[in-house]
Amino acid sequence: MNTGRVWLCALFLAGFWACSDDSENINEEVTTEDVANVTSIDEATITFSDAVTISNQILDDEGVMNGRTQECYTVSETQNENQRLVTFESTCEGFDGKFRSGSFLIEWEGSFQTEDFSYTLTFDGYEVNDYGLAGSITVSNLTYKENGFGFNVEVNDGVVNCPDGKQINYEQDFDYDFTLGEITELRITGSSSGMGKEGISYVANIKEAILIVSGCDYAVSGSFDATFNGRPVVQVSYGDGSCDNKANASRGDHSITFELD
Repeated sequence: MNTGRVWLCALFLAGFWACSDDSENINEEVTTEDVANVTSIDEATITFSDAVTISNQILDDEGVMNGRTQECYTVSETQNENQRLVTFESTCEGFDGKFRSGSFLIEWEGSFQTEDFSYTLTFDGYEVNDYGLAGSITVSNLTYKENGFGFNVEVNDGVVNCPDGKQINYEQDFDYDFTLGEITELRITGSSSGMGKEGISYVANIKEAILIVSGCDYAVSGSFDATFNGRPVVQVSYGDGSCDNKANASRGDHSITFELD
């Protein structure tokens, strides 16, 4: 399997859960507070998924194991042969147009590119586009199929320090299932929880697998339920497969359509 191609697929995660804060058209059943809370989920999910993307790229680069300086980062050996320290140059714009600084430690178990392989990231002053990360990410349960692969991603004790000075607490347990082909498809299932920027606790559960396809900037179908501070559930749907920037939020018999950003 071409693992370079595999890990590039993870770049599609950048558009996942990206909901705007356009609250003027929201009725009293789905409040501006609900939208702000969904935005908190969005910011945390995007920022942690970016860390998975860049770490996968680093692991897939043969130069990493030789301790070379790569584009915008340096990989250093540690006393543990199954660890690498990755340090980023804060003034260097990455291939994806993002600026990263600080460092994270990659520690792995098992044989690289096999099903028993897993790794954990821990952060030390790490930021991407002024979003700071704390906590850890564990990637495990790598599986292969005839036309794709999958893995599990857990975020533990996650914290996002946002550019506006506010903080998001975040936990995640997602399964990613990639189907490779002329159009690459990514299906995401699982749940997340935490506390948003305004101090509102939440739990979000994917009800129908979120589908992201190559060539579209946003999820094209799937849905999740979100509960904020124990209030009635908000249901968010990404539609019927159309490649657009629309989503729908509903509570009870009331619903609205809003644009993804």
